[in-house]
Amino acid sequence: MDTAPHWEPLERAIGLALAVTFMWMFEARTADGRRVQAYKHRATRRYVHLDDAGLAYACRRDRYVQVPLADALEEALRPWWEELDATPDEIADAHDAIARARRAAATEAAA
Repeated sequence: MDTAPHWEPLERAIGLALAVTFMWMFEARTADGRRVQAYKHRATRRYVHLDDAGLAYACRRDRYVQVPLADALEEALRPWWEELDATPDEIADAHDAIARARRAAATEAAA
């Protein structure tokens, strides 16, 4: 596994302005061999796990299961705007990223 930070999946998912609020932690592999990057939010300390294609995962019982990207982002970011010190611009960026992920999922489901 690679030990160098791999930022592209996160930057594609949420944009550079929001990506800088995360730390790259490690790379893991799913049971079927997909590379998954683990990013931890600096304020909430919650993780977003993304593969190279931008699919989101949650770690459940020591294995990765795919979850909707919007849900993974909201889980990691919601405490930031509800309980912590997110600025109005950061809150707007977070809401925009979640909305984009929801629209992309709806478009994909309709196709």
